Amino acid sequence: MAARTLACVAILALALAVDASNICASLDASLTVGDRRTNAGSARLRVGAFNARWLFDGVSDVSASPYANGEANAAREHGRMVNEVIRAIDADVVVLTETETCETLDWAREGTPNVARALVKGTDTATQQQIGILSKISFVEEPWRREDRADYDAATSACGYSGSKNSGVSKHAVARFKVGARTVALIGAHLKANPTQSSSCAQREAQAEVLRSIARERFEAGDAVIVAGDLNDYSDLHVDAGNNSPTSRVLRMLRDLNNDGVDELQEVGELVAVSDRYTWRSGSSKAKLDYILVSRSDFDLVSASIQHDLVNASVSDHFPLLAIVDVLTTRDTSRLLASTANATSASATLYIAALTAVLTIYLVK
Repeated sequence: MAARTLACVAILALALAVDASNICASLDASLTVGDRRTNAGSARLRVGAFNARWLFDGVSDVSASPYANGEANAAREHGRMVNEVIRAIDADVVVLTETETCETLDWAREGTPNVARALVKGTDTATQQQIGILSKISFVEEPWRREDRADYDAATSACGYSGSKNSGVSKHAVARFKVGARTVALIGAHLKANPTQSSSCAQREAQAEVLRSIARERFEAGDAVIVAGDLNDYSDLHVDAGNNSPTSRVLRMLRDLNNDGVDELQEVGELVAVSDRYTWRSGSSKAKLDYILVSRSDFDLVSASIQHDLVNASVSDHFPLLAIVDVLTTRDTSRLLASTANATSASATLYIAALTAVLTIYLVK
């Protein structure tokens, strides 16, 4: 199955060069090249992910935009409120989903002269939403994206989908920067919506395969890897405040980069209390849809939080996720072995608990 899955990406990978006109990476003369954090040179990194909900300008917007009727003033006010959130979380790097252009991304970084920005135009023609990245650390190369695609059908997915298609990740971008001597690859993404709808679920698994092929490539090249953004799915490992369960393997796929049963990446959300573990809310419904995953052999998790107090419904229906991590000076592969041992121990514990429950029922009868 692993060989088949990897082959799907290899066969469909187009690896097209991105037109330079579709990229904006801040190289402002006012920005000092290098590390512009107040703790410059520190191994400690603040990483954020936030769905800004239509950070558009109200000028010739697509029909789905709330500002499609030329409501430029309302759009600009929304940009001001998003800027307040970005300044409050004060992340060193942040993935901002649902932005439109380099100019709307600039709204998000106003008043932060040490922050660079990057946007690589994607291929979502329906929403025209893009991935924006803000960073206090210079990029070591021009940010980029790829046009790889992967198959999805009944044979490759357990989502209940009966068709046969392929999909790329229309909204993603990769930015690389240095923390000390280590190079960090930040992969920002926004995946297909509707967590449990069968065709969306299957398509999201194909998108996850594309993302993990990029993450695997950077990990095997020695980069410390971060995957962040709105993944529109539930975790199979860490239940959220809404007690939601996934029908897809998206998070499992992204944690296990080479499909060998060992999780190279870990979800920072595991550090958030279950009652607070939601990044989206609609009425009484809550779910964790936004994620930050980091390569466990390259980072120490210090803390993670979801900033519910910074966002009201007029700004977004999502909340920003913030993680504080320490970047290791060298990769510690022993952590992968430890994660395998912990998973085996957890499986054994669940098996014993299940067996005990069955025996208890039998004895009571």
